Amino acid sequence: MNKFHQAVICLLLILIVQVGSSFSASPDLLFEAGNREYLDGNYVEAHDRWLQIEKDEYQAAELYYNIGNAYFKLNELGEAIQYWEKASLLLGEDEDLKANLTIARLKLVDKLEEEVRLPVWDWFDQFRSMLSDTMLTTFAIILCFLLFALLSMRKWIAKRSKGKSTIAIFAWILLVVLFLDLGFIGLQMKDDSAKREGVMIAKEVEVLSAPAMGTGKLLFSLHEGTKVRVIRSMTGWHEIS
Repeated sequence: MNKFHQAVICLLLILIVQVGSSFSASPDLLFEAGNREYLDGNYVEAHDRWLQIEKDEYQAAELYYNIGNAYFKLNELGEAIQYWEKASLLLGEDEDLKANLTIARLKLVDKLEEEVRLPVWDWFDQFRSMLSDTMLTTFAIILCFLLFALLSMRKWIAKRSKGKSTIAIFAWILLVVLFLDLGFIGLQMKDDSAKREGVMIAKEVEVLSAPAMGTGKLLFSLHEGTKVRVIRSMTGWHEIS
């Protein structure tokens, strides 16, 4: 066998290894492998395989849900709640997910009362979660275009008195819908800037009255799994509520 044949064989072997490794590392295969490890009680291995998918910036409610389950089995309560919360943002209302979060919160050291809300606000938030920023912005552009086109063509369309009233009605409807859409965009922007939430991962964290060791008064301690709202941040510190 000459050197040329040897080089070709080596190149083919390298290609086979690369294809095999990329195939074995595909999200679907890793997800199924993690499921098998989880069913066999190998929670660390299942957790590692699912986190490998997340490292590739793959987002899915089922993935976050399973990672949360693995962390819960490993008694990592904060991480479990964090991933279940991430799953709820994508999945919405789900009975299994809701039950898991309820069980996990019963194990929390800090027993904080949940905010009492009317069901209508939950439905409103669920509807808003279905609307992405891109969708709202695109819809606003389309509404502006339709409104501009309708007003520009009113001279050619409105040859009769009835035509004028019809154009006015459609124009007002488009205007109202446009303002509603802009209102949703404003709410999304407000949430993105002012409503950042997080879950305590550390076993215990001391909460001080000021961001300075030695000068800030110790107010209380929070423990793993407690959900907080981050108001503002600076290097090494977070103001929370």
